[in-house]
Amino acid sequence: MAYASGVGLSSLAGFIGAGVGGYIGYTQAGSVSDLTPVTGALILGGVGLVAGSAGAFVLKSLMQFLVYAIMLGVVVFVFQDQIQGMTGINPVDATIAFLEGLGLPVGGLLGGG
Repeated sequence: MAYASGVGLSSLAGFIGAGVGGYIGYTQAGSVSDLTPVTGALILGGVGLVAGSAGAFVLKSLMQFLVYAIMLGVVVFVFQDQIQGMTGINPVDATIAFLEGLGLPVGGLLGGG
């Protein structure tokens, strides 16, 4: 049963990842690319679902999942140009714009602001 111990966390993390990714894709698709909001939500929601559920299932603990999320963020940052080429959305710009929309002071990150 130890193999199935992370199923609940995996499902929850997948739904949270899909929700966050879908929301970012929906709200930022028009402002950072020429995609429709629904297309942006489907692309980033799918990425969030897969990344969230896979990470939580493999790692099986919340702290390890947070480390996984940070490492995933680093990978997304390094490969942002390739991701933008495939999806039309720069994930770093979309995330910064999303966090600014929430009122978080992230305008100075990455030399922006």
